[in-house]
Amino acid sequence: MKDQKILNALSYFSLFFAPILVPLAIWIFSATENTKHHAKVALLTHIIPAIGGFASLFLVSFVGISTNSSNVTGIVGLGLMVAIGIMIVILAVFNIVRGIQALVAKEDNPLFNTID
Repeated sequence: MKDQKILNALSYFSLFFAPILVPLAIWIFSATENTKHHAKVALLTHIIPAIGGFASLFLVSFVGISTNSSNVTGIVGLGLMVAIGIMIVILAVFNIVRGIQALVAKEDNPLFNTID
């Protein structure tokens, strides 16, 4: 059980050293459904900022090409950067909290172990 708790926490804490690779590897190679569930959640919270970053890059480029105005492009770009930054901070705090919860969780805690 201790190894499972460490893998659960590692999938969340990997945000700081290998965001997509570690949860993906844990999800693929894990033997328990609980660990796979935590790896999927961590993988999702690591992928969302990357998708948001690419989407904001596309939108800023599209607005810059369609309006031909640097003022509008700058305002849209700044707004998207602030939104993506807030999302990244929220997801980083979420990953830290879930990683700590995974380390200190008791095996019989039904609130944290969502998969039976």
